Amino acid sequence: MRNAVVRHSVVPKLLHLSVFVLTLALAACGKDAPPSAPAAAPAPAPSAAPAAAPVAAAPTPPPAAVTPIPKGPPVKVTPELAAEGKKIFLSAGCSACHGGTGGGGMCPPLTNDIWVYGHDDDTLRTLISEGTAGMTAHGKVRVGHEKVVGQMPPFAPVLKEGDTEKLLAFIHSINKTAGAAP
Repeated sequence: MRNAVVRHSVVPKLLHLSVFVLTLALAACGKDAPPSAPAAAPAPAPSAAPAAAPVAAAPTPPPAAVTPIPKGPPVKVTPELAAEGKKIFLSAGCSACHGGTGGGGMCPPLTNDIWVYGHDDDTLRTLISEGTAGMTAHGKVRVGHEKVVGQMPPFAPVLKEGDTEKLLAFIHSINKTAGAAP
């Protein structure tokens, strides 16, 4: 009888804790974007001038100190390397955002011809290794527009040496525009 009392008092606590943690996780989704700057005080409106047409927001300029994207070797694409790259794609967590076959999910698909930063191998290699923050440090701005829920994290800490090249071979195997010169 004592075990039943203990079990009944622990289960609701675990359930409440699980709901709390899930709520925090869901609340954090999409919070990668930096907070926007506070709004400036509005300028006094001219009394006789007609209303101006709205101006589109300018893209965020790259940082002042830009380092060029490192140049790497051409990607070798063989069926074996592409198969190994697919295994890495699935095991490293890439498929969680880009879909199980690379067809997209909460982040851009790798199977169409729209590339957010560009499709040359050096850009893709750097994006995989350094993530979105790395692209900004290299002065890259988004050139293609796709559904993007959050920023891409850097995968260099997760991948072993040679894994990025295998991932690129997999991307080449599912998208023939990958790796082409811009």
